[in-house]
Amino acid sequence: MIQVVNRSLDILELISTDRSRPYTLNEIAGQLNLNKATCANIIKTLVNRGYLEQEGRMTGYRLGSMAYLLTGNYHYKNELLVAAMEPMNLLSEELNESCILSILKENMRLILHEVKCTHELQVVNIKEKEIYRTSTGRMILACLDKKEQKTLIQKYGLPSSDIWPDIEDEDDLAIELHKIKKKQMAEQVSKAHIVGVAVPIYKGKKVIASLGLYLPETRYTSPMQKKILSSLRKTGDIINEKLNNRKEIYGDENN
Repeated sequence: MIQVVNRSLDILELISTDRSRPYTLNEIAGQLNLNKATCANIIKTLVNRGYLEQEGRMTGYRLGSMAYLLTGNYHYKNELLVAAMEPMNLLSEELNESCILSILKENMRLILHEVKCTHELQVVNIKEKEIYRTSTGRMILACLDKKEQKTLIQKYGLPSSDIWPDIEDEDDLAIELHKIKKKQMAEQVSKAHIVGVAVPIYKGKKVIASLGLYLPETRYTSPMQKKILSSLRKTGDIINEKLNNRKEIYGDENN
């Protein structure tokens, strides 16, 4: 078991030495003197867990979202911001509502970027807030794998009844998170009558962030609700497409 851990770390360290290009399986196995089949199995696990990502079947592997987010490395966050800023500006302009881009930081929802609306009455978003208290936090939590969810819940506990009234135990929380994940959208109305709606942002198959809209409940009327939800989903799809297309973000280096 220790040998597998060492080999996994060797692979991550090798790939991190030059982040500008992908590493092929043959290259990784050759440089680390690993059996190709063994190397492939370790890489498959690292890809499934989000620590590596594969760029095409024959292209190779790069560091994945979890490798960057685990270390707090801002390279990955910058990539996320590049993909999200323009679509967020257009979304806020279209609806004239504030939108935020959030990631998970331990048990907190951390805002990476915010675009404010021009209304006199607008929501003031706190930079860091407990995940259970926010729609973007709940969205990210719902998309974690079962093991990650369980670890977080065991470490930080369940939401209190005043934060999430429907939750009395872990089973209740699991049911609610499953509903959010299945719907691919989280909706929440706070005691202060603030509406929050959020969709997931993916890097590969891993949710690494959430895009959210926050507005007073008085503006979340039936005519506007359908438009808000539709526009939010479309913007999330645009960011996902940009984030997973390196040429679109950075330009085609061959040109």
